[in-house]
Amino acid sequence: MDKYSKLKLRPSVAIVAKSEYTEFFLSNIRKSIILKIDPSVSDYLFELDGSQTLSKWLAKKELTSKEEQSFFELLSFLNSNSILIDMDVLYDESYKTYPRIFTLLEDYLESQSQVLKAFNKIRKSKVMIVGLGSVGNWVVQSLAMSGVNKFVLVDPDKVDISNLHRQVGFKESDEGSSKVSVMTTRLKEIRPEIKIESFEDWLDDDFLKKGNISDIDLIINCADFPTVDETSKIVGEYAMENKINHIIGGGYNLHQSLIGQVVIPDKTACVECFRLNLDEINEIDTSNIYKLNNVTRKVGSFPPLSALSASITANEAFKSLAGLKNIIMSNSRTEFMMREQNFSNLLMNRRSDCNWCGYEGKYYQLSRDKDK
Repeated sequence: MDKYSKLKLRPSVAIVAKSEYTEFFLSNIRKSIILKIDPSVSDYLFELDGSQTLSKWLAKKELTSKEEQSFFELLSFLNSNSILIDMDVLYDESYKTYPRIFTLLEDYLESQSQVLKAFNKIRKSKVMIVGLGSVGNWVVQSLAMSGVNKFVLVDPDKVDISNLHRQVGFKESDEGSSKVSVMTTRLKEIRPEIKIESFEDWLDDDFLKKGNISDIDLIINCADFPTVDETSKIVGEYAMENKINHIIGGGYNLHQSLIGQVVIPDKTACVECFRLNLDEINEIDTSNIYKLNNVTRKVGSFPPLSALSASITANEAFKSLAGLKNIIMSNSRTEFMMREQNFSNLLMNRRSDCNWCGYEGKYYQLSRDKDK
């Protein structure tokens, strides 16, 4: 920020001026910043609407050079703490459709050009979603409504009547139709300009290597057949090799509401790091344990739990696509416990002995070779 900046008070910020302090309340993130400043300063802040540069605005205040410098330092502080934003550019036409998405992004960034750049990254990104079941179909619709414009959808299944209680993208009239074709129609209804590549295929070791898919910015794995662990391994290996951010977006693997980790290659714990950690945690004496067999076993499912997992996954995906820094689910795996109504978090850091991303790991070595 400099004296040629055009600042405005962010629309999500409320100001409470008292004689002894002024409180700035950031509504989106429920955060207060309290400063010991003259309450009359708040009146000045409401004048900031981005219509003129700071130098012109300050010149009208007839301040001494010391007062002007102090005021400039205050405005710089308020700008860096998401209270004022620099209107260095005007928003484009997309603001009319997504005004609240822009307002949300403003909480993380200091200027409108940064906000516009972040939103354009979201619009241009291509997201692959593997599995359109109880989590995947909520995720894809959330991201479409948030501005993502390009999708790759992968699911071999057809819509079954038993899906309808938890998979919001399908109707009774869709029974027997492929999930990817029905979801393609739904997304086009949300926004006709959305571009979709659909594959009615199983996720196996060969699928991602066939060469039919390119320029993926993010992969979200919501497939739990045959297990979440197996599908996550397939996605994880491909994404690590190609340096693609990926998210383990949930699925029924003895969990009703699992929210998996966000993996940023070379920066966070990878899928294999999690496997190693979980193997150590679950290592027990199995000599006196009998295998319980039930070929008809089904884990219970409840729409709010599916939506909860999907919402957190979509939230982290949005931040990843926008290039925002605070990815909460990196190095973290979470389960929502329905009866206690709380979250159980499992934190796992990147492991130096991981055979994927550790110092001797194949993808760590591959990354070093590519960077040479």
